[in-house]
Amino acid sequence: MNREELERRKSLLVAQSHLHRLQAGLAWHDVKEVITPAHLAPTRGSRARSIAAKAIGFAVPIFGLAALTRILRTISIGLMIVRIVRGWRRPR
Repeated sequence: MNREELERRKSLLVAQSHLHRLQAGLAWHDVKEVITPAHLAPTRGSRARSIAAKAIGFAVPIFGLAALTRILRTISIGLMIVRIVRGWRRPR
């Protein structure tokens, strides 16, 4: 590769990096909108939603979106099993 090709490749990689950063920002905005919709007035549980949004905001860069999805799915299934077991154990 000559110098001109390297410069073109470098500028392409920089542009792709910038595009990926913008896409990640938009994806984070979409996730945040799902968790804490801006059009809803603060309701019961809004504090929990804001805490969840901040936790996801910290976890996405650390774990990555795919790994975080698997982690949250596993936690969700575990909590569902706990609720089912508690329902069976509760005397009627």
